[in-house]
Amino acid sequence: MAKRNKNDETEPQKLAGVESDDTSKLIESRPKDLPIEEIGLTTEEMNETAPIIPPPGEFVEESYTAGITAWHNSQNISGLWSINENRNSWALIAGVGWRKLANGSDSGIVALTMLASHAKQLQSKINYREETDAMIHEMYVW
Repeated sequence: MAKRNKNDETEPQKLAGVESDDTSKLIESRPKDLPIEEIGLTTEEMNETAPIIPPPGEFVEESYTAGITAWHNSQNISGLWSINENRNSWALIAGVGWRKLANGSDSGIVALTMLASHAKQLQSKINYREETDAMIHEMYVW
């Protein structure tokens, strides 16, 4: 650690726009207040988004069967989709369509997204459990 001489002390930095040395009158900076008309623009509730474009050369008919929990075996993941929103990742199951990955917890959706990414990259077969909410809650990658 370097030693300081009494003569090395520097003057306190002057703030821009302040003429005197009296800093007790300074106002702390803060975000500007928005007019009421603009507040509505910044706080609109975002609708949940989903992939809307099917991959090229693949036509998938959407069909949901309410009330059934089922295991689907020996499937392939042919596409992945995500957006910069919390817990919003989807997998395109070949011949089935887009299925949302279960979003019950941050760690759960990260794990399912990693498994789906691995399966797509290696074109591995997967077994997955789809609940009545049409989301994938469990996945095995072979």
